[in-house]
Amino acid sequence: MTQRLENALSFCAATAIGLAVSTGHSVGLAAAAGMPIACLLPGSRKAAFESTLGYYIAGLWPMIPGLQRYIGSSASPLIPFAIWLFAAMLLSIPWTIAWADRPAKYVWRVPLAFIATTIPPLGIIGFISPLTAAGYLFPSASWAGLAAVAFLPGVLLAARGMAPRVRVAEGCLAFAACGFLAISGRVGPPVEASTIPGWVGVNTHFGDVSQPFRDYAAATFIQQKAAESPARVLIFPEFIVPRWSEATEAFWRRALDRCGKRNQILVIGAGMPSNARIRNDRPAFDFAAAIDALESRDSSSLATTKAFVGSSPESVENTVLVVGASSGELYQRVPVPIGMWRPFSNVSVPLRLNGPGVIEIDHQRAAVLICYEEILTFPVLASMLRHPTAIIGISNSFWFDETTIPAYQAAALKGWARLFRLPLFMAVNS
Repeated sequence: MTQRLENALSFCAATAIGLAVSTGHSVGLAAAAGMPIACLLPGSRKAAFESTLGYYIAGLWPMIPGLQRYIGSSASPLIPFAIWLFAAMLLSIPWTIAWADRPAKYVWRVPLAFIATTIPPLGIIGFISPLTAAGYLFPSASWAGLAAVAFLPGVLLAARGMAPRVRVAEGCLAFAACGFLAISGRVGPPVEASTIPGWVGVNTHFGDVSQPFRDYAAATFIQQKAAESPARVLIFPEFIVPRWSEATEAFWRRALDRCGKRNQILVIGAGMPSNARIRNDRPAFDFAAAIDALESRDSSSLATTKAFVGSSPESVENTVLVVGASSGELYQRVPVPIGMWRPFSNVSVPLRLNGPGVIEIDHQRAAVLICYEEILTFPVLASMLRHPTAIIGISNSFWFDETTIPAYQAAALKGWARLFRLPLFMAVNS
C-alpha cells in the first residue's frame, strides 16, 4: 500500500468516525474510541493534521445550524461557520503535535493529547472527545475504563514498530485486559437500571421562557406539578425560571412552604443575577411586584445571548436552585464562550473552573451538569473526583432542537452514567 493511499484511508476513516459521532447515537460515540488510531496512522504530520481536522469538521457540523439559531439575526451568518472551523482547528493541534515518526512514542503522546483536549484552556471547547466512548465500551469500569480508552490507542500504535512476535503478544494482552473490563461491567443487573426511588426528572415544552407570559406559565406549571406529584425530589430544566429575584421568590412563597411541609425538594434551573444569593429572610408577599417582575422581561436579550435578561446590562448566571424542604445553589462552571462568558467584557458570566460541581440533595451527592457542560469532558471528570452518587443533567434544547446536539448531550450523559454506574436524571425544556 502506497503512503498516499494509506493517508487517504486514514482521512476517510477519521471523517467517517466524526460523522458517526455527529449523529448523537451511542454506536457513534463508541466508535469515537478509534479516532486516535485513524488520525495518527498517516505517515506525516501534515496528513495527521488533515485526518484530525476531518474528524472534528465532520463531528462538529451540527454546530452550524445550532449557532445560526442561537445567534439569530444579531450577527453575520458567517460567524457560525467561523466558530465551527476555528474550534475544529484548535482541537486538531494537540493530535497533530502527538504524531511521531517513531511508533514507540505514542505510548505517552496519545494520553497527553487526550489531556490537552480535556483540561482547560482547550477543555472549554473540548467537544466530541473519544473519552466519551468509555461508558459504552466499558460500563461500570469507572476510571479503569477511562484509562483503557486513553492508553489503548497509543499501545496499539506503538506496537507497529515492534517485532511481529512481540506485537502479537502485546496486542493479545491489551485486548484481554479490555475484554475483561467490557465483560465484567455487563455482569449483573443492567447498568441503566440504577436509580433513586422518589427522584423524577421533568421535561417541559415551553420554548423560550423569556418571552412574555411564558415564564409565568412555566412557574405555574412547576408549582402545580409539585403539588400533584408524590415524588420526593422533582428536577426541572435549565433556565425554566429566567430570573430569580426577591420578587420572584415572593411569588413562589406559598408553593415553597407547601413543599417544605411535604418534605419535597425542587431542583430548578434558574437565572441568578451575578453575586445574588437566596435570602433566608423572605420579604412579605407582594403579588403585584411579583407579577411585574415576571412580565417585564426584555425578550430579545435571551434570544441574543441566552445570558442577559432585562433592559439593563445585568449579568445573569445559569444556576441550579434547590428549594422546598432543602435549600442550596450551584452555578454553572463553564458557560457558553462568547455567548455567555466574554473574557474582556464588563458584562459577562464568570468562568468557574474551580467551582463545585456536586451538591447535596436528599442525602445524595449529585453531580450537576448544566446545558453546555453536558457536551464537554472536563466538568464531568472534575465532578467524578468528588465521588457523587447521582448525575443530574438539565438543559434548554429549543435552541438546537433541529440538530443532533440534544441527542449527543443525552447519549454523552448516559455514557458517563454507565461508566461510573450512577443513576442519571435529565430534565430538558424543548
